[in-house]
Amino acid sequence: STGRLSDYRFEGFANPKAYLDSSGRALTLQSVWAEATQDVKVALDWFVSNRSRHARVLRKKATRFRRGAFWDPTPRLPGYFRDVALNASVWLEQLRSAGVDLAGSYVNLGAADGVGDDPLNAFARDAVRESGGPTLAVEADPELCARHRQALPWVSLACERVSTRNLGALLRTSFSLASSRAALDVLKVDLDSFEGPILEEALFRQGLRPKLLLVEINAGIPPPLQFALLDSPQLQEAAKIVAISVGGSSPMEVNMPAAGVSLSYLVQRFAPDYVLLELGSPDAVLVRADLLPRLGRDAPLDEFQAFAHSWLDLHGFSRGQVRRWLYELDEVEALGEVYRHLAGWMAAHLGQVLPFVLSF
Repeated sequence: STGRLSDYRFEGFANPKAYLDSSGRALTLQSVWAEATQDVKVALDWFVSNRSRHARVLRKKATRFRRGAFWDPTPRLPGYFRDVALNASVWLEQLRSAGVDLAGSYVNLGAADGVGDDPLNAFARDAVRESGGPTLAVEADPELCARHRQALPWVSLACERVSTRNLGALLRTSFSLASSRAALDVLKVDLDSFEGPILEEALFRQGLRPKLLLVEINAGIPPPLQFALLDSPQLQEAAKIVAISVGGSSPMEVNMPAAGVSLSYLVQRFAPDYVLLELGSPDAVLVRADLLPRLGRDAPLDEFQAFAHSWLDLHGFSRGQVRRWLYELDEVEALGEVYRHLAGWMAAHLGQVLPFVLSF
C-alpha cells in the first residue's frame, strides 16, 4: 500500500483537542501508527477552523440518539485507556467496596493466553483463584489455548471456536445453575468477529446476568451508527486478519475493518439493562444498570463524548475518515460512506461481502 501506516492502523483521539494537557501542550505517542506532533497540529487547525460546524453536527446527532449524560472532561493520558479502564478488577473492587457481593466468576470468550492485555488477568489471579468461583474461558487458537492452560490452570478452558450455536453447551460445563448465571461477575467478549450476536445469545437466550460487560469495539464506526458483523458460513471461510506493508515496511497484521461491533450497537441494543460505564482501548465497559448508582453515577457515560475523547484503536480506517463521519456528516450520510467502505473493502480483499448489520 501507499501512504502511511497510520492511514490503515491508527491509535489516537478523534477529537484533536483531547491531545492537549492542562497547559495546552499536545501529548502523543512515539509510534508508527499514532499521530506525530505535527499531525496533531494539523488536525487541531482543521478542528478549530470548522469549530461551529463540527459542534453543530455532533450536537444534532447526540441530541437525537445519545443515551448517556455523564461526562468528566478531565484530560487523560493514553495509558489510562489501556491500563486502568480495561482492568476489570478496578471496577469490581469499587462494586465490592459499595457492598455488592462478588462470586469470583467470569466468562471469557476469546481468551487468548489469558495474560497479555487481558482485562481479566488480575481478577483471575487474585479473587477468582482465592474464591474458586465458576469460570469459563474459550479460545480457538491451539497455541494460545496451551499457554492459557499453563498460565491459569484453575480456569475452566475450552479450546474451540465459540458460536451462537455452541455457547449454551459450553456454558453448561461451568454454569449449569441459573443462580450461577445470575451471579456472574464479568462477561468479556473479544472475538474480533461477531461480538454482537454472541452477546445477544449470552444475555437474551442463555440467561447470563453479569455485573460487568467488557467488549472489544470496532472503533472505526462512530456514534450513532450501529454496526455488527454476523456469524455466517461466509465468515467461517474468510480470513479475519490482513497484513499490510506501507512504503516497503515489514508487514503488520491488522483486523479487517468489518470485524466486531460498534459502540452504539452495544449502547442501544443492550439498554436499558446495561449502560456504558467507560470506554477504554479497545474495549467498552458496560455495567448492569441497577448497579450504576453503587459506583457513584447517576447517569450512564455519554457515548458521543466518550468516543470523541477516548484513545481509539482503528483497524482498516484512517483518522480522517472517522473524524469526517463523526464531525462533518449526519447519520444518513455517514452510514452511506461507512457502508461503501466496508462493502468495498470486503469485495476487494475477500471476494464477497460478509453479512452484517448497519443502522442508526
